[in-house]
Amino acid sequence: AAQREAQLAIEREKNKKLEQDKKLEEERQKRKDKELKEKKEKEKLDKEKQAKLDKEKLEREKLEKDKKEKAKQQKAEQEAKERADAKRLEAERQTNLQRIAGMAGATGGPSDTGSALKASGPSASYAGRIRGKVKPNIVFGDDIPGNPMAEVEVKCAPDGTILSKRVIQTSGHKAWDDAVIKALEKTEKLPLDTDGRVPSVMVISFRPKD
Repeated sequence: AAQREAQLAIEREKNKKLEQDKKLEEERQKRKDKELKEKKEKEKLDKEKQAKLDKEKLEREKLEKDKKEKAKQQKAEQEAKERADAKRLEAERQTNLQRIAGMAGATGGPSDTGSALKASGPSASYAGRIRGKVKPNIVFGDDIPGNPMAEVEVKCAPDGTILSKRVIQTSGHKAWDDAVIKALEKTEKLPLDTDGRVPSVMVISFRPKD
């Protein structure tokens, strides 16, 4: 009987240990499952976070690209406008230069410009006579390098009265440009040409050392 009791005690102890081992294994498995679940959740969150960062980066890059493209387009449009303006101004300048050149050279020579303007009246000396009328009214004491030319478009009434004047080609020195305009204001009226007429529009050049 004692031996039987001892055998049962061993069996009970064995079963108890098996139960404890089983319980420990279940707890280990639970911890393992929990850790795995947490790991997966963390990976998911990290993946979502990275996806968000990647999306934001792409959006920033797109905005930056769009900004650069817009700036590039605006620059191109501005440059095109500046070229068009420069071309227009140069065309106006050349037209005005042809007017004054034609007026100064209207001597009956073979040039088309001179011949055409001769028919409208300007004589060869008229440009010089105009400068001679305006020059005494120029008040300018500044010493500027070189002999820069200011070109002024002058519009006149039939009797020579100056209706308007504007600098169409600056000398590069505002003081000289202003002095020429003030001299024209003081002159008020330009002399008539030899035929008694005054061109309605003229381009006259003035240099400080002429």
